[in-house]
Amino acid sequence: MPRPKAQAPAISRHLSGQAITKVDGVTFYLGKHNSAESFARYAVLLRRYQENGFKLPDDITPESLRSLDVEPGRVVDKVDESQEPITVKHIVESYRGHVKVRYAFSQSEKNRLLQVCTIVENEAGKLEADKFGPRLLLKMRGDWIKSGKTRQYCNRLANAVIRMFKWAVSQELVDISTHQRLKTVEPLRIGETDAPETKPILPANLDHVRATAIHLPPQLKAVIRIMVVTGARPSEILTMKPAEIDRSGDEWFYRPKQHKNAKRGKTRSIPLVGDAKEAVIDYLNRDADAYCFSPKEAVEWWNAQKRAARKSKVQPSQQNRRNPNATKLPTDCYDKHSLGRAISRACKKANVPAWHPYQLRHLAGTMVRDALGCEAAQALLGHSSMQMTQHYAKINEQKAAKAAKSMPKL
Repeated sequence: MPRPKAQAPAISRHLSGQAITKVDGVTFYLGKHNSAESFARYAVLLRRYQENGFKLPDDITPESLRSLDVEPGRVVDKVDESQEPITVKHIVESYRGHVKVRYAFSQSEKNRLLQVCTIVENEAGKLEADKFGPRLLLKMRGDWIKSGKTRQYCNRLANAVIRMFKWAVSQELVDISTHQRLKTVEPLRIGETDAPETKPILPANLDHVRATAIHLPPQLKAVIRIMVVTGARPSEILTMKPAEIDRSGDEWFYRPKQHKNAKRGKTRSIPLVGDAKEAVIDYLNRDADAYCFSPKEAVEWWNAQKRAARKSKVQPSQQNRRNPNATKLPTDCYDKHSLGRAISRACKKANVPAWHPYQLRHLAGTMVRDALGCEAAQALLGHSSMQMTQHYAKINEQKAAKAAKSMPKL
């Protein structure tokens, strides 16, 4: 059932300091927010709107409303926007809209920046934007440290605040000096703070991965097999579609349209060979634009397994019955969180230490680096720089010890 039309459109404050309202998709600027003029114009607009059967009259336009004489003997002019100070809340509200568009395909980054927006708004929403300085940012960072956030994450949040004000400078909402002052806040370094360090991500244990895969549905087991071979990111494999797989040659290549660096104009080519090719073959018999690995199919597989293990016959009334405890229906595509939860449950069933999906990328990078060198690992992982590859492909300590033993004695 559609939502009924509002009989009294809401008034909100614009960045310019004016009160605005929207009627039938048309935005009206009423004058200075919370002023007598704005309320008078709103009253005239609302009366005409209601008298016309909750439709905007043809003779009421934003221009005609602004020129309306709402005080005896005086025509109210448009508010001088330059006289209204921009507050931090105004910047946050505008930046939220920018974040939702700019990071539409990066859910984790979008959520992080929206979280920063909420923090800044709660801390200093009413403050004039030009007065937001390094001392306030340091105070906020100190609160993050007290709450137990890691040093690296505190630096990331602080940098996000500085980026927000950099964007505000580009929109001419604040003076560039505000951004320059915030840039003087140096990042936290090791040993300079009580904030804990982020634990390094270690490669997954291949034996533990094999034991875990036994307790996963075929769809997620295939995802794990592909990730071990290719070192691809979880989101890249979970959103795989048949249309994005080049099967013209003996060696297949998966080229996802959406990936981490797509917004930078870079392409991603993931080879599907060996075990990865065998794992994906069974999931190509669907529409070209459908996801290869479907949660709905996994639920059907689990239900089939449970029915096969039943000792009593399934009654006709039970065949199409929905689980009354289910809070939502399965979606068309997995995400990295649902994959992580499935792996966590499978680890408990297999009685092995817990590991998370991204450790498979580190596992593939380390194994390829040990076997073929850093350049091969860089090509497989799709990194632009060798420095990033060295972060993923951990140095083999045994090889380092062997190299040290080969050195001559003094």
